[in-house]
Amino acid sequence: MTDGTLPIPEEIPAAGGDNVTELARLWWNGDQPAMIIRPALMNPELMGAVLAELAWNFSRAYAGSHGMDQAESLKSIVRGWSEAHVRAAGMKAPPLMPSVTIDKSEEA
Repeated sequence: MTDGTLPIPEEIPAAGGDNVTELARLWWNGDQPAMIIRPALMNPELMGAVLAELAWNFSRAYAGSHGMDQAESLKSIVRGWSEAHVRAAGMKAPPLMPSVTIDKSEEA
């Protein structure tokens, strides 16, 4: 694996602090994602807002890095999200993918 570690955003204090919590790390593993998540936000609806902002920022990154139209990129991301939910519809409590780890540490 090459060291493709992303830098910590400048607005995050280097020492961390009481109000800073890492929520997830995510890798693409050939044909599927691998991740470790920390469900630190007590309101799942807020997590939904965070994911929406993540999608919007990814659409901007596709526009800036790959010359794609930002609005069309966002539509594609939302379409992929919706299709994944349709595929999962009807499943009763699907098991976590083996590539998902939940960090249960008490940070936040």
